[in-house]
Amino acid sequence: MYLVQYRVDSGEYEKGSNACQMCRKIIINAGIKEFVVRIDDNNYNIINVEDWIKEDELLQGKITY
Repeated sequence: MYLVQYRVDSGEYEKGSNACQMCRKIIINAGIKEFVVRIDDNNYNIINVEDWIKEDELLQGKITY
């Protein structure tokens, strides 16, 4: 799966983009193995979805949106 957030006001990519907890659950349940976030024109962050399962923020009491 691929995610890019583009800011209309500045014309730049949102560098801290990531999936919210609800989207993470959907991605995990869909069986997607890797999640790619575009940082800028030349850089991407590849996230192993299995890491979300092992390090679930909800189990640590952290709620993100």
